[in-house]
Amino acid sequence: MRLDIVNNNIVLYIGGMYPKILFYDSVISHKPSSKLLFSEISPMWSERLNQARDNISPFASIRLKWYYELKESSKCVVGEAYGFSSSYVSKCKKCNQLGWKFMFYFLIQSNSRIEKTKHDFEDHWNKEHPETTTRNKNKMKAGADLDLQIQSYSV
Repeated sequence: MRLDIVNNNIVLYIGGMYPKILFYDSVISHKPSSKLLFSEISPMWSERLNQARDNISPFASIRLKWYYELKESSKCVVGEAYGFSSSYVSKCKKCNQLGWKFMFYFLIQSNSRIEKTKHDFEDHWNKEHPETTTRNKNKMKAGADLDLQIQSYSV
């Protein structure tokens, strides 16, 4: 006895030449999840937020610089996902709200709420804007890669 998948059907072979088809069209083509992770949607900010959580003193000057960038809609977490554009402010209310949450939780240094907002943004992005990522990857600033470099900061 053996089971095979043939033309999207589960086929059972029981010691003979004639297969028994168990389920028609029951096998869903299994392809890897196309869901993007936060680190793929906003890679620069993903790295920065991880650094801020793990390596950067609450009073380091780089935190102030990043806070001011979070206040600027084209440079914030959501702006990066849109190819460093502020176009989302008028297009998507949820993205605008999430951008403000990132800024506020960064300001009050609430790592748990930043993590929750990352997951909320990831879920929202994958449901509402999956086509936006591929279109905007080409618009990424050439200098953005420089910001991804991990730097050591005194704690």
